[in-house]
Amino acid sequence: MSLFKNVLDTIPLGTKKYVNRQLGFAATVSEKLKSVGMTQRELAEKMGKKASYISRILSGDANPTLKTIAELEVALGVDVIAFTLEKSAAKEGAVVTMVVGENV
Repeated sequence: MSLFKNVLDTIPLGTKKYVNRQLGFAATVSEKLKSVGMTQRELAEKMGKKASYISRILSGDANPTLKTIAELEVALGVDVIAFTLEKSAAKEGAVVTMVVGENV
């Protein structure tokens, strides 16, 4: 086994999932930004945020709150994440599913 694989195996699953989600979110925001033809600076100005903060979001270094994500979606004019409510047949309870990506 390689040293890299050994080190990777020591990282907690929650941390791996968080990093995956963070980078996926950053990539999705970047794609949406390009699709609407807006620059990082324009997005920052529209949101009343610093351009450096938008850069941190796009690099996966920022951890925006849901409020900031909603503001970002309003500024872009498109959804970045979506939630769907489904009935669970097993427990008759509501289940919320979050979708991030191109199908939003």
